Amino acid sequence: MMFSRPFPQTIHPQAREPAVDDSHTLSELLPRQTDFTPQDEADIRLTQLEANEPKRQLIRDARVLCKQRKITQAQMANEIGIPRRTLEEWLQFRRIPKSPGETLIRRWVEAYSEELPSSA
Repeated sequence: MMFSRPFPQTIHPQAREPAVDDSHTLSELLPRQTDFTPQDEADIRLTQLEANEPKRQLIRDARVLCKQRKITQAQMANEIGIPRRTLEEWLQFRRIPKSPGETLIRRWVEAYSEELPSSA
């Protein structure tokens, strides 16, 4: 046995009954509810899509360039220096790259789009 004596079973008087605070109503304890309508949510979504449109166009350009060069996504990810899975999610628009990722893709597109006409 690890311990030679059992732990004492004393209970402090404060711990016997939990304190109940009835001063708050249930609605005060729930998260704040907003008055969003579906139209408001649609407007927010549209605003987000419009803000991401330049990134989406960049990704489309990268996808086309990848096909023109006849390379795989794994090769493209290796050239850019990112994981293949991340690139796959960007190219399928499941995720939109943040600023550093956008910069990497932009540099890759610029570098290889200049090389493409001279090698064809």
